[in-house]
Amino acid sequence: MIYFDNSATTKPDKEVLAAFNKVNEEFYFNPASPHAKGIETEKLLDSAREQIRKLLKLDQQSVIFTSGATESNNLLLTGMARAKKQFGRTIITTKLEHPSVLETVRALEEEGFNIEYMRFKEDGALDLEHLESLLTSDVILVAMMHVNNVMGAILPVAEVAAMVQHYPRIHFHVDCVQSFGKVPLQLEGVHSFSLSGHKFHGLKGQGLLVFSQLKTITHTLFGGGQEYGFRSGTVNVASAVAMSRAIRLTLDDYEMQRARLYQMKEEIERYVKQFPGIQLNSQHNGAPHIVNLSFVGVKGEVIVNAFSKRGIMVSTTSACSSKRAKLNETLTALHVSDEAITGSIRISLSKNNTAEEVHTFNAMFREIYEEVEELLKK
Repeated sequence: MIYFDNSATTKPDKEVLAAFNKVNEEFYFNPASPHAKGIETEKLLDSAREQIRKLLKLDQQSVIFTSGATESNNLLLTGMARAKKQFGRTIITTKLEHPSVLETVRALEEEGFNIEYMRFKEDGALDLEHLESLLTSDVILVAMMHVNNVMGAILPVAEVAAMVQHYPRIHFHVDCVQSFGKVPLQLEGVHSFSLSGHKFHGLKGQGLLVFSQLKTITHTLFGGGQEYGFRSGTVNVASAVAMSRAIRLTLDDYEMQRARLYQMKEEIERYVKQFPGIQLNSQHNGAPHIVNLSFVGVKGEVIVNAFSKRGIMVSTTSACSSKRAKLNETLTALHVSDEAITGSIRISLSKNNTAEEVHTFNAMFREIYEEVEELLKK
């Protein structure tokens, strides 16, 4: 089996699993308990939090453990919007966002907030002039992803941060789920960001919210006051320790793995673009782990199934929305035609993939292409 769907989830690292199991076996105590074992477990939790702070080179930001980036994005967007509503009602985001952002801002729209979407140019670049026109005194929140999970487009976080800093009441949140471990994090001027452990060989149910203005947010989850009172509920210490391990392992060989990913991506791009009727949607200078292409005239699901029968796992779009019968909002926002959207597939790589797997993929690509060639619009 060749697994090329790593933007959906990655295989947990053995060291991460070992750390998780060890803590669950030896430190299963409640870190809020006043007895010796509870205190010992709390120290382990604090140690994991501090290690993450050092690994990510954080200053005074609060590190909050969550169940995943979906929860992190929901807590941040909802809590921040409600906390700042007396200052303004406008939230700016993009239509490229993960559903955990798009659906949350749509819910906030039902509460009376105004949602504005940054536009993209024909070449796929974010239209910063349009963003400038959207920035007014009524804007309280700007939320965007760093790397798009469908296309691999790298959004200009640093440039947006520089623009937002002229508006002190705006909170700038960045979804770094697809960028961590793949492209350098751009955190200057970013007030909060989210991570998801299972996207970099951690575990499912592991999330992180890093926040620099904790006192300015309205809490939306009530209970025992854990995680600075922001996210009540008994903290999963084993998950926190395992996530700190996953972050360390990711950063240990970051440069080497990033170079490997680019090499594999380039090999796939170089091979597939020679075939008439195949359209490359992702940018060559995008994230190193994502290739998005279209069999124009053939449904993407047909191609995914053809690869699956050959033991190669790819996908059509974001796993969080792949079962929805609608054109992909991300590709539409980037001016990809309806026919190309319908025929699009995503290949997403990880450090576990090899050059040999890429060669096998290319060979199977030719087989599948020859099967559907007469259906393609060239």
